[in-house]
Amino acid sequence: MTLLVLVVVAVVGVSLDLAIRYKIRNEVFGNAERVADRWSARVRAGGLPHPIPPSAGIDLIQLVDARGNVVGSSPRAAGRPPLSGLRPTSSHPLQQRTECSGKRCVLLTASRVSPSADASVVYAGAAEPSYLTAHDFEYVIAVTALMMAVVGGRLTWRMMSRALRQVEEQYELASTTAHELRNPIAGLRLQLEEALCYPDRVNPRDAIREALSTGDRLEAIVEDLLLQARLHGGEPMPYEPIDLGALVEQEAGMPSQDVPVQVRVVGDVWVRGSRIQLIRLVSNLVANARRHAEAHVAVCVTRAHGQAVLVVTDDGAGIEPADRERVFERFVRLEDGRRREAGGSGLGLAISRDIAHAHQGTLRIEDSSRGARFVLRLPLLEESCECVAGPLHPVTGEHE
Repeated sequence: MTLLVLVVVAVVGVSLDLAIRYKIRNEVFGNAERVADRWSARVRAGGLPHPIPPSAGIDLIQLVDARGNVVGSSPRAAGRPPLSGLRPTSSHPLQQRTECSGKRCVLLTASRVSPSADASVVYAGAAEPSYLTAHDFEYVIAVTALMMAVVGGRLTWRMMSRALRQVEEQYELASTTAHELRNPIAGLRLQLEEALCYPDRVNPRDAIREALSTGDRLEAIVEDLLLQARLHGGEPMPYEPIDLGALVEQEAGMPSQDVPVQVRVVGDVWVRGSRIQLIRLVSNLVANARRHAEAHVAVCVTRAHGQAVLVVTDDGAGIEPADRERVFERFVRLEDGRRREAGGSGLGLAISRDIAHAHQGTLRIEDSSRGARFVLRLPLLEESCECVAGPLHPVTGEHE
């Protein structure tokens, strides 16, 4: 790809060089032609000044007779031999030429004063610009082309790598999703086939109930996949000031028949974000903690170091350090999670981290004396009245 960029830039550079050279030379030749015509007319009128004044950047002017003698010149051409041996014919009285001597070149126009055999010739021209003669312009173009090729190649490589990574991620997601959907679909098909093939052995109500349960899981997977696609696609959501403590008290403080949840809020903790998404995040973390807890779940909201901090802890078996990043991957369930809950979409924690990132925050699993400790950090809406929080007790949520 870098080679292709280099070829394209080289072609553009060569074209640009030729175009600029043509423009500069054409401009000099045009001015020289006008100056030569002007002094040819003055010679025919018998009024050529000495010395001949330069004009329009044309400072090399000579009047040369038929024998090759210089009979008039501009100051810069004085004392020089004839600028050129070119003698235009009567049929072509005006001609252009580039005369080079050593490393110096002159762009000039030769104008025959009259059609007679002994007519003089007016030469008018200017030295070729040094940056064209020394090929400085080509060097600049070459260096620029090389830099553009390197930069363009790197940018192209990054863009292609990013695109390939996205394609690979989409492929992996599609493969993993197909695998996760295959099991419940196969189970649903088996349940319905058994109910159809063995009506005397299978209770229709039980079959319908199990089929609805499987359908609920399929629906949960599809909805979570759509939510994750919106999060990864950067779909804009209405953001508003949110009292994080009040939101957590409302969502996590609901009565539960299985594991009680203790909620503690320290001070006013306001963030800016999507209320729907933050409710989903809190619900996912609390549901995950309840699923793995033995007897208690503690939730604390506080401020720490300019951030809003939400800590959810349980008194369960905890998560090994090697698995603390794996649990945020799609459809990853640890052995304990599979034993405790066979249903669910398997996307809850992955979605929770995506929501945290969408709010410019982080979601991590940190060390705890017992159980798992999920810590969400979000930017505070304002920096006033900051309260620095110490480590939370894994069960009660009290500060040590």
